[in-house]
Amino acid sequence: MTRITRLIYSLSLSLIGFKTLGEVPDLLTPEGKEKSMDGTKIIGKVVEAGNSNAVSFATVALLMAADSSVTDGAVADVDGVFTISNVTSGSYMLRVTNMGYQTLVVDKVSVAPESGLIDVGTLVLTTEATKLNEVVVRAEKTMIINDIDKKIVNVGQDMLATSTNVSELLEKVPAVSLDENGNPQVRGKGNVIVLIDGKPSSMYGSDLPTILKSFPADLIDRIDVMTTPSAKYEGDGASGVIDIITKKTKIQGVNGGVRLTLGNRENYNTGGNISFKRGKLGINASANAAIRNRYWKREIDRENFLSDQTTLYSQYGTGKNYDGDLFGRIGINYDLTEKATVSAGFNYSRNRFINTSFSENRTTSQADSLMERFSRSSDQKGLGDNTNMYVDYRQKFRKEDHLLTFTASYTKGGSDSDTDFDQEGNLVDLMVRQQNEKLNNRNSVYLNTDYTWPLTPKATVEVGLRTRFNTNDNTNNFLKYDFETEGFEFDPSISNVFAYSDALYTGYSTFSQKTDNWGVRVGVRVTDYNQTINQVNIDQSFDVHFLTLVPSLAVTRKLSDAAQIKLNYSRRVQRPNATWLNPFTDISDPLNISTGNPNLKPEFTHKAELGYSNYEENSGIGPSLFMDYSNNAITRIKTIDDEGISTSRYDNVGRELAYGYEMDFFQRLGEAIKINASGRVFRSEVVSALAQIDNRIWSYSGNINAYIKLPLDFRASAYVNYEGPRAIAQGKREGIVVANMGIRKSMLERKATISFSVQDIFLSRAYKSQLATASYVQNSLYQQTNRQINLSFQYRFGKISASRDDA
Repeated sequence: MTRITRLIYSLSLSLIGFKTLGEVPDLLTPEGKEKSMDGTKIIGKVVEAGNSNAVSFATVALLMAADSSVTDGAVADVDGVFTISNVTSGSYMLRVTNMGYQTLVVDKVSVAPESGLIDVGTLVLTTEATKLNEVVVRAEKTMIINDIDKKIVNVGQDMLATSTNVSELLEKVPAVSLDENGNPQVRGKGNVIVLIDGKPSSMYGSDLPTILKSFPADLIDRIDVMTTPSAKYEGDGASGVIDIITKKTKIQGVNGGVRLTLGNRENYNTGGNISFKRGKLGINASANAAIRNRYWKREIDRENFLSDQTTLYSQYGTGKNYDGDLFGRIGINYDLTEKATVSAGFNYSRNRFINTSFSENRTTSQADSLMERFSRSSDQKGLGDNTNMYVDYRQKFRKEDHLLTFTASYTKGGSDSDTDFDQEGNLVDLMVRQQNEKLNNRNSVYLNTDYTWPLTPKATVEVGLRTRFNTNDNTNNFLKYDFETEGFEFDPSISNVFAYSDALYTGYSTFSQKTDNWGVRVGVRVTDYNQTINQVNIDQSFDVHFLTLVPSLAVTRKLSDAAQIKLNYSRRVQRPNATWLNPFTDISDPLNISTGNPNLKPEFTHKAELGYSNYEENSGIGPSLFMDYSNNAITRIKTIDDEGISTSRYDNVGRELAYGYEMDFFQRLGEAIKINASGRVFRSEVVSALAQIDNRIWSYSGNINAYIKLPLDFRASAYVNYEGPRAIAQGKREGIVVANMGIRKSMLERKATISFSVQDIFLSRAYKSQLATASYVQNSLYQQTNRQINLSFQYRFGKISASRDDA
């Protein structure tokens, strides 16, 4: 290249916002022919139709196949040759443009996890003078990609058609479901670590279900599910790790969107996002406001065998939970050099909640003689907020693609609430009035650094260090009304001041080796973990120290470009959190109280999986065998005293075992219909000789999502999920079925969509459990009683990079 040519080339790159000249490898050098250790390299050449002359400086954009969002790109050199480096596995399109030529869209560019170099060959541009009738090419990326130690689920339009937030997206992900409170589960079990862009979700707030409902679904690019995570991830999360990856803007200019959702029973949601990029500077921001009203009912029927005579207790309760949520974030990134990028961000969330409940409680003898009856109502008002600030630094080194990343984050949050209890009964001592004042303050510091060191073009070592400090101060004051003095008096017997802090120091190392057909990743993480528990009100404190070792192993055998078989193993640890440890006794429901257990020990789980996958563009299948085993599982235990009062707390009860067969698949039927489904048959066991528990059960679960393209730019989808019965401590949790549907239409030249959706169509999301011990038998039900119906409108503005398929 001449000096003038290189100057024009560099200026073109800068103007469109892709790689600068120094970042694009020269294909004439040996480095240009090697695979980047960060991903796959795509190369090709752009020529003119009719004479095969090179089209110099043509713009080549790499787009996600499903929504045509630009993920990367490059500018061809003077000879028409281009290179796009560091491409992760997935399904893409190439869009080639140049002044005076017709735009060319190359469909079906599939990048497999084991790919090194993809040559798309010669791409031919037609001049505008010979342009034919316009042809619009649209495609969807492969829904599922099976990487060496995780399953990547791309968020396509079938998932978005009935989804307004991340919480609704997760229910459609293979092996993932939600519990009655909206917390994610993997294969029917909780204790899941949720990350957002690789960072702890706690950076966005303390209440995970609220965080997931605050993230709009259309901002999510993909969801990574790790049922047997590698040592690169923290050992927490006995059931697995979920990493929610947001979309990144790489095109120049300004673009964004606004959205509004109107729901029945006074449920509303509105928000927007905007991205700006010019030269080396990029800014993105989003905000969301929501009002949610959830109505519920609860039923408990219990036989108590401990008293002199068997007693029968029943409760029927109803309630309403109101949440007013605000969520906002802003991020800034700047390219310091060709290889170094720094970014900073600020996240803020605010939650105002009003919860009301009413319950009728009856205790009778076996002969149906009334012993006591009382009704109890509660009114709670509270406010919480969370502020997070972070800085990220990313440095690439020219030699052998070495990469250094660093993250520093500080989070501060708090909440306070006041609750009034009024109780009336048929006995004098059942006439009770109480007040509960809660105050919580949290602080967290998070430091993380990772280094990628390519030993050879096919062997890589990754090392990392992480430090995390948390403090959590809780004050729970109960006041009891004195009918003689006609005033509230502090009750120290049921009040509590609890201070908790922890410090985590951890480091990991993984080694990855890839050949044409084989891949292996082996790793180990060592963690030094310290907890300080301080029962302030009784001046008791103690420290706990744990040193844990978390190994992992993943082996893959490539059978074809799309098919592979893999064997994974990982050891996980579930450390008790502050809520589980806090010995405060919650008497909000006086016959069904709960308390913490400061003597809890960590739970260690061994996870193994043998799987096969074959995911192509129009169909895919992924069967696997899995096994989870823990010998000191943390489980909620319920005991009953001779007065009929039940107490729930977490304890290390004994052995938990789950094993079975799981399969997911997707299939496109013609151009109009696509079906995604997953299911499993499994055995769950909970056994503890000390607690006299021996529960073993076979079960099955599954979901299916049907997606249909309709005329006039309408799209519809329907989703059904069934989560089968599962053995739990002291009994079993019964199966649950959920059905959702939705339809959406594009308008305003595909810049806007209007959609209608119904969640829990049949009001079948009813959580039932059956417990049976020598001292009691209990059946319980918890169910949300309002079917959610939403009407949503979304509008996108700014530069439209290509024909989008998400309208």
